[in-house]
Amino acid sequence: MTSGYPSDATENAVQANIVAAGYSTSGTSGGPTVGSNISLRATTACCTTRYISHAGAAVSMQVVTAASSATDKANASFTVRAGLANAACVSFESRNTPGSYLRHQNYQLYLNAGNGTALFAADATFCPQPGRNGQGNSFASSNFPDRLIRHYNNSVYIAGNGGSNAWDSATAWTDDVSWAVAPAWA
Repeated sequence: MTSGYPSDATENAVQANIVAAGYSTSGTSGGPTVGSNISLRATTACCTTRYISHAGAAVSMQVVTAASSATDKANASFTVRAGLANAACVSFESRNTPGSYLRHQNYQLYLNAGNGTALFAADATFCPQPGRNGQGNSFASSNFPDRLIRHYNNSVYIAGNGGSNAWDSATAWTDDVSWAVAPAWA
C-alpha cells in the first residue's frame, strides 16, 4: 500500500511503458490520453462554447474563447492523469492548481487538493466511454458507475438518467453527459 501521488516523471515513464507494450489507457472508448493537456467542452447545442472550469474550489460551465483572459483559459485546462483509484480510468488535474483534481462530493463537482485518501481517489476517478449522444466522451464516476459527469444549469454534477435530483432529469441527458475533448486552452 502506498500514499500520495507519483511524480510527473514516474507517470510519464509508466505511460511510455504502456505505449511500448501496445496497451492504451483510453481503451476502445477513445478517451483522453494520460499525460495530455485538455479542456472539456459541452456538446449540447446551447452550450458548445462552454467548458468545465473552476474558480477556486467551485466548478462550473464557463464560456471560453480565444479572446478570454489567460486566467479563464487556465481555469478550463486540465492534465489527464491515470485514475487515482483505477489506472484504467482517468483523473483530471488542474493545470493552474497542480495537485488539485476534479472530484465529486454530494454529486456536485469541485476542484480539491488531493489528500491521499481512498475516498478522494474514488471521487476523483472517471471512466471514459463513448459519448452518449455519439459525440466525444462520457465519463462515468468510478464509485458511482451509473452516474456520468453532466452539466446542468451551468453547474457540473455526476448524474443518472432520471432520478429525484433536478440534475438527473432525462431531458437532454445524452447531450449534457457528452463532452468534446479539446486541446487545453492553457
